[in-house]
Amino acid sequence: MAGLFPVFDVPATLAEDVERQEKYAPGPNWDVEAGDFVTDGTGQALYGSGYDAWVLWCTKVILTQRWAHLGYSADMGIEAEQAFQAPGRAAAESSFERTITEALLADPMGRTVQVRDFSFQWEADSLWITCKVFGADGNSANVSARLGL
Repeated sequence: MAGLFPVFDVPATLAEDVERQEKYAPGPNWDVEAGDFVTDGTGQALYGSGYDAWVLWCTKVILTQRWAHLGYSADMGIEAEQAFQAPGRAAAESSFERTITEALLADPMGRTVQVRDFSFQWEADSLWITCKVFGADGNSANVSARLGL
C-alpha cells in the first residue's frame, strides 16, 4: 500500500546549490575606505553575493591587526606590526606572506583553500599588498589592501 504523501529523491543539482550557499553565504556590502556599511537612500544595508562577501572577508582580515580587537577570535587578522619591524623589506614581505596566508586559510567557513602570487608596492607612508585567493568551489579573487606604516 502506498503512503499518503509521495516520496522522491532530491536532485543532485539542488544538493550542490545548497552546499555552495553554505560556503558562500551572502552578506552586507562594506565600504572599506569609509569604514561603514553600504546603504540605500532609506538607510537599509545593501547585500552582495556570497562571493562578494568572501572577497570582503579576505580584505578585512588583511586590514585587521591580530589580537588587537577583543571582538575577534585569535584567528582573525594578521601580524602586521611584527612584519613591519622585520629587518629589511624582503624579510617584511616574507613575514606578510606567512601571516596573511595563515589568516586567510583559517577561514571559519572553509571557503579559502589557497593563497599565492603576492605583490608588494611600498609607498612613503603605506604598503599595498595584493594576493590571489582561491576558494573551495574553484572561484578565485585578487585581493588588495593598503596598510599604513
